Amino acid sequence: MNCECAICKEHKPFVMPKEILDAAENGELVLFCGAGISTENKRVLPFSFYKEIQEELEIADNTLSFSKLMQMYCDLPNGRRKLLKKIKNRFEYIHSFPELERAATRFHRELAELYFIKTIITTNWDAYFEECCAATPITTPEDYIFWDENERCVLKIHGSINNLGSIVATDDDYTKCAERLEKGIIGATLKTILARRTVVFIGFSFGDEDFSQIMAYLQTELKEIMPHIYIVTIDEQLNSKLCYKNSTYILTDGTYFLHQLKLEMLEKKLIENCNTLPIIEVVNSAINDLHNKISHIDIHIYPSVIYCLAYQDGVIHAFERFIQLYNTGNYNIPGIMSSSARAYHDIKQKCTDSKNYWDEAYYEGYLNGLILIDSCEKDRDIIKEFPYTYLPNAKCVLDSYDTFFKELERVTKKDDKYHKYAKVIVDKFKEPGMVVHHPPY
Repeated sequence: MNCECAICKEHKPFVMPKEILDAAENGELVLFCGAGISTENKRVLPFSFYKEIQEELEIADNTLSFSKLMQMYCDLPNGRRKLLKKIKNRFEYIHSFPELERAATRFHRELAELYFIKTIITTNWDAYFEECCAATPITTPEDYIFWDENERCVLKIHGSINNLGSIVATDDDYTKCAERLEKGIIGATLKTILARRTVVFIGFSFGDEDFSQIMAYLQTELKEIMPHIYIVTIDEQLNSKLCYKNSTYILTDGTYFLHQLKLEMLEKKLIENCNTLPIIEVVNSAINDLHNKISHIDIHIYPSVIYCLAYQDGVIHAFERFIQLYNTGNYNIPGIMSSSARAYHDIKQKCTDSKNYWDEAYYEGYLNGLILIDSCEKDRDIIKEFPYTYLPNAKCVLDSYDTFFKELERVTKKDDKYHKYAKVIVDKFKEPGMVVHHPPY
């Protein structure tokens, strides 16, 4: 039985075009995103920003364009300042309710894992591509110095909420924006992208002023080399009403489109670790709790405990970095974790060779953290076997806190090289109750 909830009923089945799959595989796929994938989606708020301004102005005419209505508002005393304040308040209201923000960022969170999509173009003002996908915003010509096709960037042709002066909303703004696109470096970049890359438009609908202007821009600027574009939309009118014929329509929800693209890439083994984040978040919480417990062991009585603390610091840092940078998509690149693990194995070996046992413990932890990240999605049993504690001279498997502590007591009585090395470090900390911590370097 098919689900008919507000979300699932828009998950209409479709066949993914081969050109889109090929472009994704080659890193040539570009997304051009409109308001429908963000705050103006009716699943976020039941009233649009257009409707909010329309009601305040007591205007019943629904045929006014967005920019014309905003112009009328700005023509009032202090209108521009009030409009920008309203825009800011709308985003802040959505942010204040996590449920609303989750709804507004469904698309962006789905996109985050798709590392092969580096270039995004948007008419939206929100900062969700920056926050959820780690995209570098290119809003003004001065920002262009940060444009890098090898990193994820978002070309914000209508400005950003993080730069209120850049927002394009009124008739006057649209005119100035068109002039900048015609003559400026951002416009030149936009033309190059549209002419040479495979572009998918998502989040636009019939009557959308932004979309109409973009189509007019394409036809004016690219003329005889007008590219074939793909349009993902739930608006069934768009296909019949749009004059731009060099296009393929995909009638489905934008987030669902990205999810299906991800499934295609998973099938080709071109993306991985898509279910790893929640696993690592749980394991990270568990090892932090254990780390806190072990940190209360007196280092002056049990000097070798510093090896376990350093080891756990390494594990935690590996996990935290993975969690912190997951939205870049870089951890979803096949083979990336194995490559990192090899590099950290070499670092650990140098510590072993130089008899730097404290750093060796840290990098042992970091390395094990990377191995778990790389393996836990494929083999859940590895979580049960994961070494949460560490002693370099342990004679048994440290499979519990009690086992660890008994082994710690045993090695404390041995005056071997590890004990001596630990004591040299511990003797630098004269005050009781101090904890030895290994920073992430």
